[in-house]
Amino acid sequence: MSAGSVIGSAPYLMVSDLGRSLDYYCNVLGFTRPNLWGEPPVFAMPSRDGFVVMLHRGEAGKLIYSNSSQGGAWDAYFWVSDVDGLFEEFKSKGAVVEYEPCIQDYEIKEFAVKDLDGHILAFGQHWPAS
Repeated sequence: MSAGSVIGSAPYLMVSDLGRSLDYYCNVLGFTRPNLWGEPPVFAMPSRDGFVVMLHRGEAGKLIYSNSSQGGAWDAYFWVSDVDGLFEEFKSKGAVVEYEPCIQDYEIKEFAVKDLDGHILAFGQHWPAS
């Protein structure tokens, strides 16, 4: 038996403009505005429903790469209780939709949005819903 349990995780995303990214995550995706670290600020951990996304400002002039730009599917995946309701919330606030809710072969109904740096965030619910 192990000494400890994993009790959470958080995607760590590099962003080109921390202020703009926080505005998008908080105003559009409904995350709570967090404390900022650094002077000027370089790091923040906005959260929603107890789940955190770590955002770190990249070096000026350096390119930001998303997993999808390198052949991956997503940069972060969140399981949710009402995929359709969340999609409508995000869409009504102007989220950049990567793809609309669809039922995948792996029995998940999911959609994805893109942040200002091209990171793909997917949100899925086991399907059919219980």
